[in-house]
Amino acid sequence: MSIQKKVVIFIIGFIAVGFLISFGFPKEKAMNENAEIRIGAGDDLSGVLMKETVELLSETYEIKDSLESSSFQDC
Repeated sequence: MSIQKKVVIFIIGFIAVGFLISFGFPKEKAMNENAEIRIGAGDDLSGVLMKETVELLSETYEIKDSLESSSFQDC
């Protein structure tokens, strides 16, 4: 089999797998406009950047401050 046929078969297979994935995997039925997004960061530089991001987003979105402790292992 020539290399061109192999490339064409690969491309067709890649497209077929893409269609199977897009139609076969579950999707969200409807967008929930009232869903809450939870964000958080550690006490290092990521926390400072997150606070600045939240301040910028608070102009556009309603942001609730709630302190909830959850542990994670930092490297």
